[in-house]
Amino acid sequence: MLRWIAGVFAVGLATALLATPLAARFGRAFGFMDTPQGRKVHTQPIPRCGGLALVISFFAALALAAFADFHGTGRLIPRGQMLAVYAGGLFIFLVGLADDRKPLPAKLKFLAQIAAASICFFGGVRIESFSMGEMFSLHLNQDMLSYGLTVFWFVLFINAINLIDGLDGLAAGVAFFVCAVQVVLATMRADPLPAMLFAALGGGALGFLRYNFNPATIFLGDGGSYFLGYMVAALSILSSSKSQVGATILMPILAFGVPLLDTLTSPLRRFVRGKKMFEPDRQHVHHNLIAKGWSQRKAVVFLYGVTAFLAVMAVLIVNMRDVPAGLFILLLGGALILFVRKAGYFSYFAVDKVFGWIRDISDVAGVSQGRRTFLNLQIEISQAPDLPSMWENVCEALEQLGFDLGEMMLTQEAAPKTEMAPQAPHDVAGSACGPVSCPRVFEWQRADLDRDKREFLTERSLLKVELPLISKGGASMGVLWLVKNLRDDTQSDYTLRRVEQLRRTVVSTLERLSGPR
Repeated sequence: MLRWIAGVFAVGLATALLATPLAARFGRAFGFMDTPQGRKVHTQPIPRCGGLALVISFFAALALAAFADFHGTGRLIPRGQMLAVYAGGLFIFLVGLADDRKPLPAKLKFLAQIAAASICFFGGVRIESFSMGEMFSLHLNQDMLSYGLTVFWFVLFINAINLIDGLDGLAAGVAFFVCAVQVVLATMRADPLPAMLFAALGGGALGFLRYNFNPATIFLGDGGSYFLGYMVAALSILSSSKSQVGATILMPILAFGVPLLDTLTSPLRRFVRGKKMFEPDRQHVHHNLIAKGWSQRKAVVFLYGVTAFLAVMAVLIVNMRDVPAGLFILLLGGALILFVRKAGYFSYFAVDKVFGWIRDISDVAGVSQGRRTFLNLQIEISQAPDLPSMWENVCEALEQLGFDLGEMMLTQEAAPKTEMAPQAPHDVAGSACGPVSCPRVFEWQRADLDRDKREFLTERSLLKVELPLISKGGASMGVLWLVKNLRDDTQSDYTLRRVEQLRRTVVSTLERLSGPR
């Protein structure tokens, strides 16, 4: 068995070494070139059809594997399920190769990934259960659940390889380590088919890496990265078919820890920052390492080391059982997240920002108690039968918001027809004005504010807000003036939002109370 695996690996390696320069010539001849622009790291056009060499080397190695015959197993290839795997792999490779020639719409590529995964699913390569011994067991009794999980599995790995194909040699090198650990695990289980298939894929990746490592003379392109991700996903399912689908199928997830975490969090990162969820950017793990001043080689070798470490941990985990294996996986996952965060990848996920965002969502949705209490005051203001009642509820709202002073000055047009102005209010000059020409003035100050008003207003730590009360028709109805000492009570995240909500409620109430003229 080991001799066959070594032979398949050697054929894949040798074929890739020979085919990669030919693929580069093909790319230059037919326009499969990656020109420097935008988020690209390289500075001159480079062929991006390296996937051709990878596919050729893989199937060349399979030609040798087709002759393998082990006692009690029969010929390994062809097999019903494998035909579906090969068909889906060739399909997604051709879609990626077409994108390498002329960019395709993102939605079309996504649909193609789903279609390729569907080929495998209906060919019998699917995830139907997940078990980790006595600790955890899940059986997908419904085909739709199995289909959804299988498609997610394929799309996740396809895009994981594609996303890390941003530095010379990174995607091919990481894929090689993943294939290597799967060969070891399959050999330990005495399962020759997955071992030989992963050996064929790993040999092709290593041979291609000879020309793809920094400085690269050829790139994988979408065709190559799609094919790599697809085959890793498909062969991982096959390798777990003769064992419990638990720790075994988690092995590629652990070994692929960094790119998979990158793939899962990238859409969320863009969403949080207000960008399109599937818009390319330069915020991936390898980009952040480069931004910290690392060279391409140093960043790639470092990520090789992380992948190799996770691959070794995967081999150790497969020999554990039940609870110890599960706990070890959780600890390893936590360590991986800490590492990626230290690399600067989660800077946009600072705890205060995330919690602030969640608080904003709950506030807008009206879930928080503060928002509901303020909503009640808004309702009381809008239902007030007269100005004094309205102002009483406005004062309660100002106290809840932490303001120290409040003043509302209404124009004569805003005053209700049935009400008279306050007795002897004073204008700016200090002279008395009558009930017809003088604006309505309502004042409030916090009960425990024992300082002189004029002295208080000279403080340098005051937030002063002047809100014009403008009707829907554009007429001025007055002014609402608010003061808050930020030194005594800091402004909350929602103060200004509540103030605007208060202004709108007051305006609508004034329009109702003043009635048609």
